[in-house]
Amino acid sequence: MLPIRPSHLLKIGLPAALVAAGLATITGSSVSAAEPKPFYNAFPVPGRSAPAAAEVEAYDPHSVLVKFSPKASKSARANVLAKHNSRQAAAPVTGDYATVTSNAAAPELLKKLKAESSVELASLNYIRKSAATPNDEYYGVDQKYLSTIRMPEAWNLSKSAGTQTVAVLDTGVDGGHPELAGRVYTGYNALNPKASANDDEGHGTMVAGIIAANTNNGRGVAGVAWNARILPVKVLNAEGSGSDSSVVAGINWAASHGARVINMSLGGRSYNPVMHDAVKKAVAKGIVVVAASGNEYDSVPEYPAAFPETISVGATDNNGALTTFSSWGDSVDLTAPGWNILSTGPRALLEPEYLPYLGGSGTSFSAPMVAGVAAMLRNKYPSWTPAQIEARLKSTARDAGPRGIDPYYGAGVLDAANALGATWAPEFWAAGPDGNDLPVRATAMTTSTTGAIGTEGDEDWYSVQSSAPRNVTVTVSPPGYDPRNRTQNLDPMLSVYDAQLRLIGFSDAGDKEAEKVTLTLPAGRAYLKVANYNGSRDSRPYSLAVAGTSTGGSAVGQRVWLRDSAPANLTGGVPQNYRPSVAFERPFATASMGGIKLLHGKTGATIAATTAYEADTNRVTIAPTSPLQDNTPYRISVRGVKDTSGATMPGSHHIAFRTVDVAPAPITNFTVTGQYGSAGMKWTLPGITDLDQVVVRRNAGTTPPSAPNTGTAAYGGQASSATATGLANATSYAFRAWVKDRSGKWSSSVTANLTGTYTSLSANATALNFGGKVTLSGSAVRVDTKAPLAGVPVSLYGRNKNSSTWREITRVATSATGQYSVSYQPTYSTVFAWGYNGSATLLGSRTGNWTVDVRPTITANLSATSIKLGASTTFYGYVRPQHAGSSVYLQRSTGSTWTTITSTKLNSTGNYAFSIKPTARAGYTYRVVFQSDGDHATGVSPAKSFTVS
Repeated sequence: MLPIRPSHLLKIGLPAALVAAGLATITGSSVSAAEPKPFYNAFPVPGRSAPAAAEVEAYDPHSVLVKFSPKASKSARANVLAKHNSRQAAAPVTGDYATVTSNAAAPELLKKLKAESSVELASLNYIRKSAATPNDEYYGVDQKYLSTIRMPEAWNLSKSAGTQTVAVLDTGVDGGHPELAGRVYTGYNALNPKASANDDEGHGTMVAGIIAANTNNGRGVAGVAWNARILPVKVLNAEGSGSDSSVVAGINWAASHGARVINMSLGGRSYNPVMHDAVKKAVAKGIVVVAASGNEYDSVPEYPAAFPETISVGATDNNGALTTFSSWGDSVDLTAPGWNILSTGPRALLEPEYLPYLGGSGTSFSAPMVAGVAAMLRNKYPSWTPAQIEARLKSTARDAGPRGIDPYYGAGVLDAANALGATWAPEFWAAGPDGNDLPVRATAMTTSTTGAIGTEGDEDWYSVQSSAPRNVTVTVSPPGYDPRNRTQNLDPMLSVYDAQLRLIGFSDAGDKEAEKVTLTLPAGRAYLKVANYNGSRDSRPYSLAVAGTSTGGSAVGQRVWLRDSAPANLTGGVPQNYRPSVAFERPFATASMGGIKLLHGKTGATIAATTAYEADTNRVTIAPTSPLQDNTPYRISVRGVKDTSGATMPGSHHIAFRTVDVAPAPITNFTVTGQYGSAGMKWTLPGITDLDQVVVRRNAGTTPPSAPNTGTAAYGGQASSATATGLANATSYAFRAWVKDRSGKWSSSVTANLTGTYTSLSANATALNFGGKVTLSGSAVRVDTKAPLAGVPVSLYGRNKNSSTWREITRVATSATGQYSVSYQPTYSTVFAWGYNGSATLLGSRTGNWTVDVRPTITANLSATSIKLGASTTFYGYVRPQHAGSSVYLQRSTGSTWTTITSTKLNSTGNYAFSIKPTARAGYTYRVVFQSDGDHATGVSPAKSFTVS
C-alpha cells in the first residue's frame, strides 16, 4: 500500500496519469504508511473516447447460454458439463436451452462448448437492459466496475441523491475540479481550522469523484450518485496520514454541519474508544457511516471500519471476486469493486499535460461506491434510520464466495439496482467442496501432489505415512505472484501436524515464494495443511512436495481442534431434515456445547436446535427443531469451546453448506375479494429465502389459467397483496397463483374464483323542475344462475353533469328478490348509476348511467298589466336555486318566435327585474330565460302579457 502523493504520479504517454492508491492508515494515535503486506496498482488513463454503448456489450462473466442438440441424451449433456467443470445453473430456459456456469471466463467456456457435438448453439449470456447509459468519456471502457454493482440499472430507478450530503473525511477535495464544481461545499480542515480543505495529496479527490463526479456531461468519468453533494473534511495530511484527534474532530464537525452520509477511506488496527464514541454519536443523529475495511491482506480488524455501527467495505475485482489485498474478517459488511478504479484527481498535483484523472486500487475506492448508493437510498427513503439503510444494502447484496454471510464478502457484493428497488440478479459464482477441507478428508500423498485454493478461506489437508521417523523437507510452491496484474494471488502458509494434530512445523516466509519446513516426521500418519495468507482464492495450481533430507527437527505446538464435519465445507444439496455435526480431535467438555451453533447464512440468526455429544467419537450433533429452509445457506459456527482439560479452542471455525433446492411451497390463505372493475388479492408467502416472485394469472369465466404463461397477468412480484385491475363488468373470473424461486422452480398452484354480478337501473324521469324528485330503481343478480342477490348493499352514485367525480349518494340493501329503489330530490342536473361493490365471492358491478336534468324554478311578475304609451312596467321575479351573478335574458314573443331583448345579472338573492317601456300601442308578451350552465338545464319563466293604450 502506498499513499498517493505527487512523487508517485507516473507519465505514460499523453494525456495520461498513473497513481499508486491505497488506504491511508490510522494507528491508535496517528496515521502511518506501515505496509506489512504492500499492494501497488497503477494504470494509465486512456487518451481516447469510449466507444458507443452498443460496441461495449455486457455479458455475465461466468455463464453461457446453450442450446443442446435435440438428439443429445441426458447423460451426454451431463458429460459435457462435467468435462468443462461447469454446471447447469437453472432449469432449462425452454426446451433444449440451458444456462451453463463455470469458474472459467465466459469467452473461454463458450469456445469449449461450441466444440462439443452435443451442443447445437452457444452464446455469451449478454445483459440486455434498458439502462441509463452516461455519455462520459471514460465510462464505457474504464468504468466497467460500475456494471459489477449494477449502477446502470440503478440509474433507471434513480439518478439522484437529492439534498443528501456526503462528508468525505480524507486528504481534502479539489472543489474546483471540472467534474466536482458546483457540488462541493466549503468544508473543514481538522488539521488546521484556519486553512482550506483543499486536497494536497490526491486520495480525497478520487474518493469524492467516485461518489459524485458530474455524470452524463460528455467528459471524464461517471459518479455513483449523479448530483450528490460533497462536504470535504480534511483529516489527513499531504502524506496521507493524520491523528485520531483529527479524525474525531472531523466526524464531529461533519455530524453538526449537515452530513447525512460519512465516508472514511482510512483506517488503522488500534481500537480507540473516543473515535468509537464519535461514530456512535454520528449514527445516533441519523448519519450513515461507511469505511474501507483495509488493504492489509489479513483478518485483523481495521478501525473505524470494524466499529459495529460502521458499514465496513472490502474490495473485489470487476468480476465480483475478492482481491488479494482486501482486509477480511467478521467485521466486513459488504464488498464493492476496488481494482483499477478511475476517478478525479486534484489539478494542482498534476503537470499541465495531464488530464485531471487518477487511477488506483484499494478498499479506499470500494467504500465510496457504498457511500454513494447509501446517499441515494437516503434520498428515496428519508425516514429510514442508518440501521435500515445498512440492512437494505446487505439484504440486497449479491452473494459471493461461501454462500451466505462470510468473513470475506460479508453479506455479498453491493447491488445498487436491487437496493433501489430493481429485481435481484444471480449470485456470483462460487466453488463447491474440494474434498480435503479437514483432517478426516485429507488427501493421501507420497512424494508430491498439486492443489488449488479454489474458494476464499480454503484450507487443503494432506496426509503422509511414514514407517519410521524420517527427516524431510516439505515444500509448497505457489504459482507466480503478480499483484500488479492479477487480482487474486496465492501467498501460501504451510503447517505440519502429527497424528494427534499437534503442530510440528510451520512456514510463512511472507515473501510470496515457496514455503519450506524441514523437520522429522514421526512414524505413522502426519498431516500437511496449505492455506492462503490473504482471504482471496486462486484457482491456479500449487505444488506440494515431501523430500528426504539429512537434517530434521521437532517442535510440538498447538493442536488442531476440529477433525471432521458433516457436511463438508461448501457442500450443496443438503437435505432439509439434515442434522449437522462436528467431531473434535480430543475429548470435548459438554458444558461448553453452547459454543456450537447452527446459523442462518443470510441473517446470521441462530437456528433453534438441540445438541448431543457422542463421547466415543467426540462428535457433537445439532438437531434443528424444525426442517431447514430449502436452497438456503447455513453455517456451523464453533467458537469458545473447551476440552476436558479446560483448554479453550482459539479463534473460531465455520462450515458453510446449502440445503437442497426443491420446488417452493405454494402461497397459502389465497383470497380474492371482488370490487368494481378490480379485485383485492391477499395471500401468505411461503417461508423461503430464494423467492423470485408470486405469479397470479386470471381468465374470464370459471376455468382458471392452466400455467403461468397462460391467461392474463394479474400480478407478478414479491408482495403479499395486490389488486387485479381491468376486470369487465358483469363477468366472472377464475384466478390461479404460483410461486417461483430463483432457480426457476415452480410451486403447485392455488385457485380462487369470483362470480360476476349484474345490476340494472331505471327511473321515472329524465328532467325535473328544481325541488322535484326522481325514483331510481333496479335489481341485482348473479350472472351465472341469474339468482337475485338478496340483502346485499348497493349504492346509488351520482356526479354533477359537468363533473367526472362520482360520490355515493346513499346505500340500501336489496330485497329478497334483489330489488332496490330510492326516491331522490336532486338539486342540480345529475348523472346517476347503481353499483354493487362486491364480496369475497362476488365481483362488483355497475349499471349504465341515467341523466336527470334539473331546471331552475323561475317566477315572473308584472308591476302593471296595462299602461299608457310612454309609461313603463317592470317584469321581475327570482331564480331558485339562486345563481347570484349569473345572467337571465328577457325575451319578447313575436308571433311564433321569441326574441331576446336584453339581459341582466341576478343579484345576491337570485332576484331579477327588467323595466319595459314600449314605443307603440299594442299587446305585448314577455318571459325570462336562464340558459344552461352545466349544473342546471335551461329554465324558462311563465310568460306574462300586458297592453299599451
